[in-house]
Amino acid sequence: MSHKLSESINCRSSAIFSSLQADCITTFFDHSVNCPDALAVAIDGDDWSYGSLAGLARAIAQALIPSACAPRVLIAMPPGAHAYAAMFATGLAGGVYAPVNVRAPLAKRQMVCSIFEPDVVIAPRRDWPLFEADGTERVYLDPCEMAPTSDIAVPHMPRHDLAYVIFTSGSTGQPKGVEISRSALNHYVAWLGNGLDLRQNDRVSQYANIAFDLSVMEIYGALCHGASLHPPGGQGDRLLPARLIQREQLTHWISVPSVVTLMQQADDLTADNTRTVRRFVFCGEPLTPAHVSALFAAAPHALVQNTYGPTEATVSMTSLLLKASDLSSLTGATVPLGLPIPGMGMHLVGGPDANEGELVLTGPQLANGYFDDSTTTSGAFRILDTADGPQRAYFTGDWAIRVDGQIFFSTRVDFQVKHKGFRIELGELSAALIASGAAEACVFSTDSTLVALIEVQATSGASPQTLRSSLISRLDLYAVPDDIVIVNRLPRNDNDKIDRGAAIELYRSGLGRSINQGRQIADIHDLVNVPISKSNPKTALNR
Repeated sequence: MSHKLSESINCRSSAIFSSLQADCITTFFDHSVNCPDALAVAIDGDDWSYGSLAGLARAIAQALIPSACAPRVLIAMPPGAHAYAAMFATGLAGGVYAPVNVRAPLAKRQMVCSIFEPDVVIAPRRDWPLFEADGTERVYLDPCEMAPTSDIAVPHMPRHDLAYVIFTSGSTGQPKGVEISRSALNHYVAWLGNGLDLRQNDRVSQYANIAFDLSVMEIYGALCHGASLHPPGGQGDRLLPARLIQREQLTHWISVPSVVTLMQQADDLTADNTRTVRRFVFCGEPLTPAHVSALFAAAPHALVQNTYGPTEATVSMTSLLLKASDLSSLTGATVPLGLPIPGMGMHLVGGPDANEGELVLTGPQLANGYFDDSTTTSGAFRILDTADGPQRAYFTGDWAIRVDGQIFFSTRVDFQVKHKGFRIELGELSAALIASGAAEACVFSTDSTLVALIEVQATSGASPQTLRSSLISRLDLYAVPDDIVIVNRLPRNDNDKIDRGAAIELYRSGLGRSINQGRQIADIHDLVNVPISKSNPKTALNR
């Protein structure tokens, strides 16, 4: 099926850019030869040089080669040198890998393994039985038991077309594998060097779990451009990320925008903690002017970079760079998405005019499709008629608007609800709540009730009453939530994004599960800042 173009933005320098690309696996190993003693990874006082990391990768690759031609490799390791070595080893051995978040529920890890059908599982030996339960014969490797070596000569192997498969949440409850090719990854990594101003000896965060594709920006961006990676040393670093920045003297911080709120809640977003940061880079959620203002208040010397891109476009495919003097120009509810990187295109399709529509993406970073799912692939990846002719395109489901030449995320196509007979954009309502004083907001409709669960800064003075008054001045009355509930922290998923499904269940039941911590919350009173009536908990939820 062909789709007509409403409006598009293309970066047309792809021919020049393509000539600059190199195989990112080769780039890493070349750097390890040229700068073997340079720092590659530092975690909890355990430092790895490029030479030692490449040596471990060669040892793993040598062990992978007999398992299969172009082996499928499941990597179930925590962030750190052993996980990164396994990724580059898989590429060197000509294979394709699927990363697994070791903090994810066991059932999800086992389901990913069952769907991917790996030839090799790379995991700590203690975790091997978790993947042996299905009775399938496969090779198991523990890289912690392998020694780096420069003596192993890995033969040149034919390489699988795919670099990795990232499993995301599927609407059916079964994880959905997004297939990213080597050429797509090479295109992205080639951009990252100049795109993020990565230099040798820079120090880069590695905050995302390895099964979240934002980690690709961190891992390949740093290790293919001579910088070092600094993953959290434990849960304390995850909860207090600004202190990680200060301790590791990071030059680049990369995360979803919600982590800025986490830093603020800990009163850690300070000049002292952020003095070494040259660039803050964000992706995965809408970045707001409030986030940017807080960052520049702490680090006016730094640059803030907003990027956009679904997993299906190899992490990110736009860029907008902001300096402190640009803050006054950010007048919208969210920060613009930026311009496409070289070779990529953004198109607004299906809207009422050329300045509104679903974001549809084109270019060499598009995924091959979904793993073993041709039906879903054909639905999301379709041919689009563009000014440059028909192109394969990915239909994101993100609705966007153009204002003064800038593209802004508006809402998800599936985040529209009908309430009191009126159609409401939940993204618009969330933006109004943030403009009214909320730090983060999750809005949904359940049982004919329009609900807003929000986080607020302790110093903001915001309450359900003040928020409601502000919303009445900003929105039609039918769009003002029936319930406004203040929580200490909204549920997050494994990728640190707000978990809408968990928030809905939290509201419905009065009980919740913290996805990040994996601990059971005994009562919604643990999250809500007001006493709860035991006779009728729902009616006491901070109306």
